[in-house]
Amino acid sequence: MKGLDGMIRLSKWQLDEARKELAGVQAEMNEIDAQLAALSGQLEKEGAFEGDVLAGLSFGAFAAATFARRDALLKKRHGVEKQRNAKEDVVREAFQELKKFEILAERQALRQKEDAAKRETAMLDEMGIQRHHRDKERDKE
Repeated sequence: MKGLDGMIRLSKWQLDEARKELAGVQAEMNEIDAQLAALSGQLEKEGAFEGDVLAGLSFGAFAAATFARRDALLKKRHGVEKQRNAKEDVVREAFQELKKFEILAERQALRQKEDAAKRETAMLDEMGIQRHHRDKERDKE
C-alpha cells in the first residue's frame, strides 16, 4: 500500500503540472482571441469615417495592415490550438494514470479488509470450537 500511496502522490503532482501547463496555453489562446476582437473593433471604428477624405485615403493601408495582423494572429492561434490539444491529451493521460493507481489502492484496501475479516472469523470460530470442547469435557465429568 505504501508504494501505491507514493505512486498516487506522484500521479497527482503530474496531473497538477499538466493542468497548469494547459491553463497557460489556454490563457495564451484567450489573449490571442482578445487581440483578434480588438483588431475587429479597430477596423469597424476606422471604417466609420467614410465621409472624411483623408481618412478614406489612409483607410486602405490601415485595413491591409490590420488584415495582415489578423492573419498572423489566426496563424498563431492555430499553433496554440494544436498545443492546447496536445496538453489536453497529456492531462487526460495523467488523469487515467492517477485513476488506475487509485483503483488499485481501493482494491488492495478492500482485499486487506476482507483478509482481516476472514482472520477474525477464523479466530472466533476456533475460540467457539475450543469453548465447545471445554463445555463437552465439563459435561462428561
